[in-house]
Amino acid sequence: MFRPSTLVVALIFAAPVLYQGFTDPHADTVAVLLRFLVALPVAAVLLGLVRLAAGRVTSGPAEPATPRTRRKA
Repeated sequence: MFRPSTLVVALIFAAPVLYQGFTDPHADTVAVLLRFLVALPVAAVLLGLVRLAAGRVTSGPAEPATPRTRRKA
């Protein structure tokens, strides 16, 4: 299942073709839907890269390790 943000981005990518498909009676419906279906995985990959990059930036540096105390023998 795709996230809602992925569907929105795919709709934005395919908006010109979808508009043409709804307004032009001679447009091929299969080609319009195929372009939208191609836009879905492209949008998913691009948003995944953005989420990956944003996750690395927002995670920040790791907490410094606390020094261990030695036991007396």
